Amino acid sequence: MTRAVEFTLKSFLEAHALSVYRLAEAASGRVSRGTVYSLARGRATRVDLGTLGAVITTLEELTGEEVTPADLLRAVDVPVLDDETRGWLEASLEPPMEPYDWGDVDPSTLGQLSPQDYAPIVHALRLTFGLA
Repeated sequence: MTRAVEFTLKSFLEAHALSVYRLAEAASGRVSRGTVYSLARGRATRVDLGTLGAVITTLEELTGEEVTPADLLRAVDVPVLDDETRGWLEASLEPPMEPYDWGDVDPSTLGQLSPQDYAPIVHALRLTFGLA
């Protein structure tokens, strides 16, 4: 396992009965509305420290409480992908391929197949690891 950091702004807002809209309005002029919504959805992959500071300042103004970066960030475990799994996830599925009709042949007896032959499995793995 490896560690990553995720934003917990949405749960902070819920715990303080605040909406993302209210935060975005209060932060207007300091942080863009799109950035506030991206942080709240947990979709931001990086944030400028100045932006984080502006969000914290705005939250302190709204709640009347001290807010720290630890209130908005959490370390999470991320599974490390082995080479085989990474290969499946990185396999090109373009253009979409029609399922192959094997007829009476058992494909597992034919040896190793390429990742492109297993499009549904690759799609499921991407969903599982949040890469879809």
